[in-house]
Amino acid sequence: MKNRHVAALLVLIFAIAISSCADRIIADTNPERPTYKPSPTVVVDSFLKALKDEDFKKAYKYAYTPSSDEAGYIIEMRNIYKKHQLRINSFEILGTHIYDITATVVVELDSSFKSPTTGKIINLSQRSKYNLGLFDKKWKVTRGECFENCLEEVPEIQIDD
Repeated sequence: MKNRHVAALLVLIFAIAISSCADRIIADTNPERPTYKPSPTVVVDSFLKALKDEDFKKAYKYAYTPSSDEAGYIIEMRNIYKKHQLRINSFEILGTHIYDITATVVVELDSSFKSPTTGKIINLSQRSKYNLGLFDKKWKVTRGECFENCLEEVPEIQIDD
């Protein structure tokens, strides 16, 4: 009987010791990450809405552009949109992945623009990913890149007679 009590007591002590160590290990290796508002998903949504509306001043607020000021960004974007007759018709955010101070947002984007080879307007539905970074506790879009159904510029082929 005495051995049973000792064994039960040892099991209880061992269980308490294990559970208290496990909590400390989890807390030390996986601290709760602070969240910053607006989230990367909201930032990309707001950024693309601004681009869709051609409100480049608003889009600038969500973009990380260390090599350009607001006026330069607005002029550059207006020129790109005009030259390529670019339009964002619609978009849908498919997913967001956050890792430490970076994030990736995947978007299905329906757009139209002038073909670089034919000069005709093309409608294209593609998937793009937007990379974001955390700057002064605010998420900013650092890069956008198509990864599915992308239209690559086709180099002109010259045929010698």
